[in-house]
Amino acid sequence: MIKVLELPADKDLAELSRELWVRKIGHQIRQSETKQEIFLANPKDYPELLALVQDWQNGTLAYTIEPEKDPSEGLREGWAAMKQWPLTAIILLISGLITALISFEPNPNWLAHFTIVPFEQVNRGLAYLPLWPTLQGGEIWRLITPVFLHFGIMHLIFNSLWVWEMGRLIERQQSSGHLAVLFLVSGVIANLAQYIVGDILFGGLSGVVYALLGYCWFWDRFAASPQFFIRKPVFIILLVWLVFCLVGGTSMLGFGEVANAAHIAGLVSGSLWALISVKLSGKNRSNMRSY
Repeated sequence: MIKVLELPADKDLAELSRELWVRKIGHQIRQSETKQEIFLANPKDYPELLALVQDWQNGTLAYTIEPEKDPSEGLREGWAAMKQWPLTAIILLISGLITALISFEPNPNWLAHFTIVPFEQVNRGLAYLPLWPTLQGGEIWRLITPVFLHFGIMHLIFNSLWVWEMGRLIERQQSSGHLAVLFLVSGVIANLAQYIVGDILFGGLSGVVYALLGYCWFWDRFAASPQFFIRKPVFIILLVWLVFCLVGGTSMLGFGEVANAAHIAGLVSGSLWALISVKLSGKNRSNMRSY
């Protein structure tokens, strides 16, 4: 995104922003105490943006009425999203399918195929193999598959929304390859961290969510040219949620235990990967000289 316009902080830009979205002009509004800045996703939209701002300031902005959607349009939009952000869509699709599969089986047979180590119920407890013999036996997929496991619809929805937002951002601003590497690295590290603290029955994309957050946030701070523009309140909210989970807040609310080690490992791995990626790309701020 590129900054194209500054406006006073006391102006309400809600109507202008709505009209821009209706016209499919991708943008972001960043506000401080003294000003509001409009960033455009596509510089080609700049002339139309200026015309709309002038109409809005003159009170003559013509609002576009959104047409009623054809029922089949949702399918076309879904297919378009698959083509535009294929890896993000695939990650969420696999998560949904596996979560549905383990939710409707009476016994945890399928679940045992996706946990970090295989297990079976013995009397009132669990019997399972350690990780290293499991990997030696060829079941390498277990290093990543726990990220696709979710133990409830709200768990799945919460994680999916964040992956959808930040995964698409990385695919759009960089590439599907960048997202694939980050997903695999952070997913494996988050799963191993949770296993090391003594858990085998855990799952979810939360560790990956925090890796995406750390990657986007710290890329913009390490690189000479920011790309993601994650809002500070979003970063703070997710950090507050992480701390809330660490102190047992979810248990007190009756939501059960949370894979805190996976959250922390995801955030750390994503942040470090941002630093490594910026260094490898040669786009870090220390490499940029002013003339």
